[in-house]
Amino acid sequence: MNEKTTRRALLGGLSTGALGATAGCLESLNGGVDENGESGPSTDDSNRSDGEEQSDEEAPSEPESEELPDIDGGAVVFTYDDGPMTDYEQAFPVHREFDAPASAGVVTEWVGREDFDGRDWMDVEHLEELAEAGWEINSHTTAHTALGQFELVEDVEPDDVHVYPEERNHGFHHGYEIEVTDGENSAVRTVVDSDHDGIGAYLEFDEPVGESFAAGETVERYPEELMHEFLGDSKAQLEEWGFEVDTLLAPYDICDEWTVEIAGEYYDGIANANPGSMVNDRESFDPFDTNRNYFIEYADPQNIQMQLDEVATQGAIGIVGAHSFKEEVDGEGIRTMLEWIEERDLTVVTLTDAFRAVAAESS
Repeated sequence: MNEKTTRRALLGGLSTGALGATAGCLESLNGGVDENGESGPSTDDSNRSDGEEQSDEEAPSEPESEELPDIDGGAVVFTYDDGPMTDYEQAFPVHREFDAPASAGVVTEWVGREDFDGRDWMDVEHLEELAEAGWEINSHTTAHTALGQFELVEDVEPDDVHVYPEERNHGFHHGYEIEVTDGENSAVRTVVDSDHDGIGAYLEFDEPVGESFAAGETVERYPEELMHEFLGDSKAQLEEWGFEVDTLLAPYDICDEWTVEIAGEYYDGIANANPGSMVNDRESFDPFDTNRNYFIEYADPQNIQMQLDEVATQGAIGIVGAHSFKEEVDGEGIRTMLEWIEERDLTVVTLTDAFRAVAAESS
């Protein structure tokens, strides 16, 4: 098991609460481990015998490092969800006006689809043009499935075909297996339907659960193998298309320990671990415990400007997002946001560049 896997495995468990800060998560972004998570050879002279000196021939050459953005006065990261054509047709032109990059979270199974879910989706050529202009391509999973686990709010009997989770996001996609587990006993069944009844929101399975489980002590989640498919296959497909993919945008803004434990094996960070605020303090910044806020939809303009003021005052990192296909998200709204950022002399960077810059500071 590599260092990154070991670190994230320590975060396992059944809690669905907010993820706490995790130590050491910036190491892989700062050269402490290689791309596979393995530690590199030590250059610490303390391992040499007394009197042994490192000759000029032995001295390792300094690797050329990519230029890091200047974020001393604060920075803002834009993340756009899902990969619709409106990212290319509406958001991209405005960002070019300001020479400002962004990050596009792409659902790989939706790439290039036309008239799917009422809209068209960017194809590989559109994504290539974004990347050439400095945009980052994030994974948004293979099929836009919620990655977290949800606590059951009703007891389960062996002959039940329904379970009642606190949220029914796993009912949005039928045909996938779900694991019901209390940490000791588990049952895996396939979701065939989801709805609400007199008790609440439920998932319906293809057959009875077969065991008893207690509410408050049990969660339902995608099995680990399926999580690896959603996360690993998405990254692999995007990289096969030629993109460097180091970060994840979690669907539905759902991120918990279960998500981080597995996502950490593939990615250097997650854009939206905690929705509701854009402000991320640089000194305590954890790429797997990020704050992101929508900047047009679900947002009050005055509050967004107040948060930008906070980013500027603290020299913090603001992470903001939008669904560019939503009616209220238009080019003028994006332009206004970029103007607010410009007025505060904030730097617009990609998610990975924000992680890299903070990692460099921490070293």
